[in-house]
Amino acid sequence: MILRYSVILTFFFFIVFSGCNQKSQTKKNTIHLSIISQVRSLDPRVSNEYPSVHMINMLYDGLTRLDSKGDIVPGVAKAWDISSDQKTYTFYLRDSHWTNGELVTAYDFEYAWKKSVTPEYAKNGAFTFYSIKNVEACLSGNVPIEQVGIRALDKDTLEVELEHPAPYFLSLCACSTYSPINKNVDINHPEWPNSINQHFVCNGPFILKEWKKNSELCFEKNPLYWDEKTISIAGINIQILPDTHTQFLLFEQNELDWVGYPFNPMPVDIIASTKINGMLKVIDAYGLYWFFVNTEKPPFNNKNFRRAIALAINRDLIAKHIFQLGEKPALGILNSKLAVTDKPYFQDGDILRAKQHLKEALSEMGTTIEEICPIVLSQRSCLFTKRINQAIQQQLAQNLGLIVEIDQVDWPVHFNRMSRGDYAMGEMGWNSWLNDPIYMLDTFRCKSFLTYMSQWEHEEYKRLLNLSDHETIPQKRREILRQAEAFLMEEMPVIPVCFNKLHYLSNPKLKNVYISPLKEIDFRYAYFD
Repeated sequence: MILRYSVILTFFFFIVFSGCNQKSQTKKNTIHLSIISQVRSLDPRVSNEYPSVHMINMLYDGLTRLDSKGDIVPGVAKAWDISSDQKTYTFYLRDSHWTNGELVTAYDFEYAWKKSVTPEYAKNGAFTFYSIKNVEACLSGNVPIEQVGIRALDKDTLEVELEHPAPYFLSLCACSTYSPINKNVDINHPEWPNSINQHFVCNGPFILKEWKKNSELCFEKNPLYWDEKTISIAGINIQILPDTHTQFLLFEQNELDWVGYPFNPMPVDIIASTKINGMLKVIDAYGLYWFFVNTEKPPFNNKNFRRAIALAINRDLIAKHIFQLGEKPALGILNSKLAVTDKPYFQDGDILRAKQHLKEALSEMGTTIEEICPIVLSQRSCLFTKRINQAIQQQLAQNLGLIVEIDQVDWPVHFNRMSRGDYAMGEMGWNSWLNDPIYMLDTFRCKSFLTYMSQWEHEEYKRLLNLSDHETIPQKRREILRQAEAFLMEEMPVIPVCFNKLHYLSNPKLKNVYISPLKEIDFRYAYFD
């Protein structure tokens, strides 16, 4: 039986992996990866979701980039000046080229960024530009795109004016949404990023050689990349394999060089298996598993009810028995180097206080447990999240007498429902894009933000974040952000559960791959030993 399965798996591998290999079988130094779902688009203005972000970072180079240690270094910009008030950045571009041979210019950056924040075109990634002057006003339709603070002074010089000082702005410039777009190509061939074609152009360390939507993506080293000498590997082959157990088996057969995060979660049973003890690599992530609650619909429009749910959950049990990799209970939304305090904002599993909040909530709403139940908990189709939510379902029944029904749908449906506000309580994993607390806290600043799902907004919270925006002394800014997080945890428009960790297995011969708590991964410095 084992032999038969091995033969079937080998045949499966030959069929699935033949596309890229037939064209690159003579090449060595190729990294083999896998993802569980197809890439929707390779347009950096559109695809800010995982795993598309990782593909985009292979293809494009922004003004700044990360080095092999995760520090911000010059990218297409060889240098920059920052004004004395820290609100104006002037970038000076080096000579670099698109894959069609054209120069990458400041006009390409201006065009790409402004199109990203044009109201009729803006996608979810538009939120990353909010620190730039008039972006929010433009997205709201209050000012024209010409008044947004992005301006090419000439082909080699880009000037960016911010709404307020942003000590993290150079890090933002390394995000995939800040990538340039070839202006001429996009105007004349607007469908260029959705398939492999003669007009598909990029400026990053790798070029796209093959793209079969439901099967594979093949990348090769870009000979026109400005820092081409840094790239040691010949290419990257990425297969779409929905079954993560199959991914692991292929890794065991040395057919894949990486399994796990930041590309895909690994199966719970494999993580727990003693077979990989000592091989599994685990790092902290700047993110967590939490529940958005729809504060515009009862019973979650009542603060006491939200707090009752939050305090009734025993996160420590969930961390130890379901997460199992040393994850910590989330008693706030900021962890590790992003944390602004080392003190919890509430007590984990505080059942007595949870019952008191529930009693007050029912009195304020003039209702009963029977009338508000069942509480519908929305989730994506995923075994791991199902286990977490079933545990919380049992805890809320046992600790508060609440009946919770779990509504499971595929990820795209789940995400769309949450984005539309068509839910009561919904699970979501959330990870920071920045090595700064503001990204996570900013999620709750305004209802109008495209990534906000709780529909909660509060003037005091906005006041604190606005105050932090203009504070240039780090210690004072940190204290303001602590006050903002404390206020958020008092209002509880989101219920934190556990902070995440990133777990993965990699080929021991594959060296110098940069992976960060921000779920970033960079192969431009990688090599095989």
